[in-house]
Amino acid sequence: MFKLRDFQYLDEKTVQRYLSSIEEGLVREVLQTNINDKPNWEFDISLGEIQNMLVAAGIPIPNFGIKRTGKNNNISIQITKEPTIESQFDKLFKYLEPVVQYLEGFDSNIWSQLENGQFVYYSSDILLPRGYENAQLLNVGVEFYDLFKGFAISDEDFEKVAQESKPYREEMASKKFTNVYSRPLGSPSKDKYYFVGKIIHENLVDIDLQDLTFGTSYTLARVEHILGPSEKYTVFDSSLKGVDKFMNREERRKHGKDLLDMAVKPAVIVRPIAIFKE
Repeated sequence: MFKLRDFQYLDEKTVQRYLSSIEEGLVREVLQTNINDKPNWEFDISLGEIQNMLVAAGIPIPNFGIKRTGKNNNISIQITKEPTIESQFDKLFKYLEPVVQYLEGFDSNIWSQLENGQFVYYSSDILLPRGYENAQLLNVGVEFYDLFKGFAISDEDFEKVAQESKPYREEMASKKFTNVYSRPLGSPSKDKYYFVGKIIHENLVDIDLQDLTFGTSYTLARVEHILGPSEKYTVFDSSLKGVDKFMNREERRKHGKDLLDMAVKPAVIVRPIAIFKE
């Protein structure tokens, strides 16, 4: 069934790598030929005039050429298509569909049958780590303070925090990825049975990381690691460069839970390939 997808996140390199492995190389263009056998009308109109007519009618124009063997003989129309990343994803999805594990209304028994390397498809709510949200609030606070400082508003204590937290905020801004929580709908317990996925910032499609948390999205992902009984996975570590400048040891101990986000069994680590709405 044909579906239009509003992509929020699309890992282009992974899509192309998987597709290339399946097809033993990527197809860069597709040439289609449509033949009208011996038309009973005269073909005296030029290619440029055809294009003008189609454009006037609001029809998208692909690259195409026309070969005529005579007014009353065969006519072939050749259309060249260059695959987009969206069309490549659709093709990959069709290849993977027979082996994809669709998760909806599942129980703990189905969850326990997930395996490393398996492809999963699910709808979920996405949450950002507490440490990331706290760091963003600090950054927003500093930006607002700098904005209103021009209106003769000053706070020596906050200026000290702003100055001392600068290396920390710069370290945060330099991160190329952020782990997020993906809580599938139908999970037997969203606080226990959830996925953790690495979101590579450059793969976000015209949105910010925070936009992923609005509404429910569909995700196609590959299982990277099933956490064992004694394993812990660091989702987000706030103890970055410079944190000791504006937060002393006692404060770091007090806010320890907010500084370190951890995932434990039965959480599953995945690699998101695409996140989208339909």
